[in-house]
Amino acid sequence: MKEILKGIRHAQWRWDYTAAGHGSSFHSPVETGRIVSGGIAVAQEARLKLSRLLASLGHNQEIPYPDISTKEKAQEFIGLEMVKIRQDKEVFLQKMVPEWIKTGKEREKGYDIN
Repeated sequence: MKEILKGIRHAQWRWDYTAAGHGSSFHSPVETGRIVSGGIAVAQEARLKLSRLLASLGHNQEIPYPDISTKEKAQEFIGLEMVKIRQDKEVFLQKMVPEWIKTGKEREKGYDIN
């Protein structure tokens, strides 16, 4: 299982790398495509290894996947407490952001701007 998880992780790294590159698909679409397709190949190999492992354990049925068809369902599945997260964000916006703005204005008073 370690090898399978490693393959999934390596495939994800390739996706993350290209996604974090923001302009990569514009400035270097061929290289970005090469990296993504390499990740797809790594993920496919991991899927094959997983199916072989499951077959060796006598499981040859379809694996039931969770319903993550919407953002909300995916958030619930991974255990995000969205009500609490939204409440925390509101507290942050009400308390921290005004303090940052105040601090910035104080700091910028001394700036010599023409």
